[in-house]
Amino acid sequence: MKKLLYLIIIVFLTSLLECVSTNNTVVLQKPEPGKSLVVGAVLVENDGIDDLYQSKTSNIVVVVVGKSILNGNEEIKGYRTKTDKNGYFLLQNIPPGSYVLKGIEVDVGYTNHYLISSLWEGNQQRYIYEDKMIDYNVRSWPEEENSTVINLGINYFKLDNAGRIYDNRFKSLNNTVLGIKEKYHTMAAPDVYFKEQYPEIEWFD
Repeated sequence: MKKLLYLIIIVFLTSLLECVSTNNTVVLQKPEPGKSLVVGAVLVENDGIDDLYQSKTSNIVVVVVGKSILNGNEEIKGYRTKTDKNGYFLLQNIPPGSYVLKGIEVDVGYTNHYLISSLWEGNQQRYIYEDKMIDYNVRSWPEEENSTVINLGINYFKLDNAGRIYDNRFKSLNNTVLGIKEKYHTMAAPDVYFKEQYPEIEWFD
């Protein structure tokens, strides 16, 4: 009985802290000439860690690495941001180029904080658990984009209690079941989401 009460208190406090920590609003920037907007989303499913079966979108740290050409020189730069309560993130006024979601930092279950980074097997990007800070190394880059809006899509991760990571990427989700039975997800494409949530945003004009 005491154990059950303890678990209920932990879940309540975790939910309360999450609500407080994700109550930030996006500060929109005016588009600068020659710069781009990167948008994306992250969805994490916990498949049995701490005997819980949950999905998480809010307050996930996202590490994005970009390669661009500045003044004739190639530049590789890392960016860190956080998802909003619905799992979406954006990077404003950054150089056009190639961008990769390198990794995430996420709290799962009761007290588990995971660093998830990626490496490449040939041209295939694979995500792994990391025990130090996520680095900015990228072996295989997607095709460079010179568009104003660069869409990284919805990046899905399933973490299970055997230490495995399953990942996938989706354009959008519409009442979709992924890794957890009877758990349905609906998420708009990131560019559509920001247009709907922030009608005043100027990047899509």
